[in-house]
Amino acid sequence: FTVVQANLDALFQNNGMEFTLRSLNMGGKNLNWSTNFNITFSHTKLLEFPNLAGSTYANTLVIGEPLNIKKVYHYVGINQQSGTYDFKDVNEDGMLTAVEDKKTISDLTPDFFGGVQNTLKYKRWQLDFLFQFAKQKNYNGSSYFVMPGTEGNQMAEAKNSWQKTGDNATYQIYTSGTNSSASAAYFRYFESDGAISDASYIRLKNISISYDIPLQDLKCRLFLEGQNLLTFTKYNGADPEFTSLGYLPPLKVFSAGLQFNF
Repeated sequence: FTVVQANLDALFQNNGMEFTLRSLNMGGKNLNWSTNFNITFSHTKLLEFPNLAGSTYANTLVIGEPLNIKKVYHYVGINQQSGTYDFKDVNEDGMLTAVEDKKTISDLTPDFFGGVQNTLKYKRWQLDFLFQFAKQKNYNGSSYFVMPGTEGNQMAEAKNSWQKTGDNATYQIYTSGTNSSASAAYFRYFESDGAISDASYIRLKNISISYDIPLQDLKCRLFLEGQNLLTFTKYNGADPEFTSLGYLPPLKVFSAGLQFNF
């Protein structure tokens, strides 16, 4: 075997709260409306890890912090003289190194998440819809594309790049890779809190409408359903719910059909 699975002599704590609420908003012979609401607050904390500093987890875990953190450089903006991304030199030795300068902690654990589901029935018609929400951080869209100046697609925002001394731009100077300072700053940017931003969202996760067709000897239900139809977010990236690169995010899906019960 090339690797061995082993338990770590570490202690961590899980805690949280989950609330659910169901309400019958309207009830009658022909019209019914009910709502289900849930919200979850979940947290983890690393309490103990003997010899953490000498382990392979020294740059990924911190005593007293959640498990889903990233130790990153602190991004301070674009150097208006050189046009490259700047980062905080924590130990002020004039060099940027992961061990000494990746001291900023970004927690990617959602602050909370949940959903609101409604069901409305009117005679033989039924409408169901679910809104999903989360307050969280995630890697933003700047981490999805190649270095501006090289051959490859870019976001439209990349046009706001440093051009000359004194420019206050969002993106650093373009380079094809020959500018070693710009290239190094580009890759450090993805290891900084500059590449992490708010990814909170509200999403219409599911919606369906159905009709019970009156038949004498069997039950027949006609339905139309949709998934991931609308997303409300200020997140600048592909999808706020999805945290992995190289894979498809949740897809918009439509389906329709007839359901028979004999």
